[in-house]
Amino acid sequence: MSSISIRFALASVSVALFVLAFTGGVSYLFLKKELLDDAIQKAQLMEQNSRYQIEALIAKAEKTSTRLKKVFQEGDFSKAAIKERLTKMLEEEDSFFGTTIAFKPTKIYKTPFSPYYYKEKGEIHYRDLASKDYNYLTKEWYKIPLEQSGPLWSEPYFDEGGGDMLMATYSNPIFYKEELVAILTVDLTLKKIQEMISAIEILDSGYAFILSNEHKILAHKDPALIMQIYDTKPVKHNEMIKEKEHWTYYANIKNTKLTLAIVFPIDELFSSLHYMSIIHIILATIGAILLIVTMALISRRVTEPLRELTRITDDIAKSDFDKKITLPKTHDEIYKLSLAIDTMQKAIKKYIKDLRIATMAQQKIDSELDIARSIQRSMLPKGLSENENIRLCAMLKPARAVGGDFYDFFYIDEEHLCFLIADVSGKGVPAAMFMSVTRSYLRAYSTIGLSASEIVVKLNNTIASNNDANMFVTLFLGILNVKSGELNYTNAGHDEPYLLSEAGKYKRLKAVGNTVVGAFENLPFRDETIFLTKNSKLFLYTDGVTEAFSKDDEQFGDRRVSDALATSQEKSVNQTMQFMEKSITDFTKDCEQSDDITMLLLEFKL
Repeated sequence: MSSISIRFALASVSVALFVLAFTGGVSYLFLKKELLDDAIQKAQLMEQNSRYQIEALIAKAEKTSTRLKKVFQEGDFSKAAIKERLTKMLEEEDSFFGTTIAFKPTKIYKTPFSPYYYKEKGEIHYRDLASKDYNYLTKEWYKIPLEQSGPLWSEPYFDEGGGDMLMATYSNPIFYKEELVAILTVDLTLKKIQEMISAIEILDSGYAFILSNEHKILAHKDPALIMQIYDTKPVKHNEMIKEKEHWTYYANIKNTKLTLAIVFPIDELFSSLHYMSIIHIILATIGAILLIVTMALISRRVTEPLRELTRITDDIAKSDFDKKITLPKTHDEIYKLSLAIDTMQKAIKKYIKDLRIATMAQQKIDSELDIARSIQRSMLPKGLSENENIRLCAMLKPARAVGGDFYDFFYIDEEHLCFLIADVSGKGVPAAMFMSVTRSYLRAYSTIGLSASEIVVKLNNTIASNNDANMFVTLFLGILNVKSGELNYTNAGHDEPYLLSEAGKYKRLKAVGNTVVGAFENLPFRDETIFLTKNSKLFLYTDGVTEAFSKDDEQFGDRRVSDALATSQEKSVNQTMQFMEKSITDFTKDCEQSDDITMLLLEFKL
């Protein structure tokens, strides 16, 4: 061992090891206990909040069912009254999925009758549960309350042939003239509980799930596990249990038979232990001070070579990398430090040389991107040949050097103008290349006699068959008869255009359910046909317009688009386009945008 190591080892190792080992161990154990206690408190608060929400949902179903039951028991069981009351309840209660009144075959309805109303895609639908395929008379939600003559909640089940989803049903018997005549039900889907559980935030990747009284999973971040048996063994409630790579807290949700499980990943739960490193750094700094004092007292001879190295490093800091470093004859720490500084000096010189080369390469890339931008610009149509019936204006502002938005317009024949706007998924060079391919195919397929949907179908099959990059494009394509005003169009997953009349009124050209282009082969695409009236305008745009952000992180939005169009109703096409562009610029100021901004405005003058 060299002389410097001998001098410093005895003074440094004994002090540093003792202090760091003792304080580090105590701090680690203390902080770990605090983190576990804090996690338990958070889990208890989550359980209380979830319990309140679930109890509120259950209470609302029971209260609403009881209120409606009293109305029916007044004696009006006509089909019109049933429909009116059941649908009104579904309209007023967003949390309810479905409802029915299942009649016991009696004097009121001699044959089985159970009109079921349920929600699907925001609309109320009807289904007869007395059909042979369903036969409500055999269902537990009907039989058990009928036998017990009292209300009850069912265990969660999949209602095949009825609601066709996972749900729980509250059944409430209806009596008329002291005779049980029907069962009134309210259905709650497990989707509501799933949304409630999904909203619980636990660290970065923690999660919560709900177990039924039969240990079935009712709500979980993995939909494949729902209604699966979690564990046949009873779980311990109200305590933190270590399970493999996580800690789990099980809490019984009071007033229900449900169990809330909250999962804390171990690595995230104890991430705060990194503060222990700060404590270690502080202690190490104190130890370093002690070592410095010890080194100063041992020998001033050690400091002189260090001062020389300091002067050299100061010169290196001033970009003087040609200083010659004399290596000491003794192969101790000073020798190693001198050798390291000499190596660093050479490495810095090499780094600067490499940096110059990299800078030149970047300049070359920037130049090529400028060329690519020019090429992409040249692919856009320069203007429309003169036609007294049509006025057309378009603009594109890419978010990067090149982008994936594009527009095009051209005459298929003397009477038919093809125009389109499109947005390719992704950004930058890949999106631009995909855009150029899509534009080329569109031009090739836009032939006389083909409808808008037929062109899009051919485009979709061509792109999807060779789409290894899994990219896609949304587009709106229209074919306009410039003499009659007949417009045949297809919207493939794109933003709905605005159609403005001469009177200043506007409406959106609603999409017809088409998907995006390029995702899958052999997909059907529908088209629509309308007639443009005199002086009507059609405004097409990409989502970069409505999603343009201001400095306050607020989107431009549909309302500002419609307001700007209404304000510029009497302006010409070019003036309207300039006003729209100015409105967006004034809104976004100097904020950098994440998406391309593209607009196309067409006016039919005939």
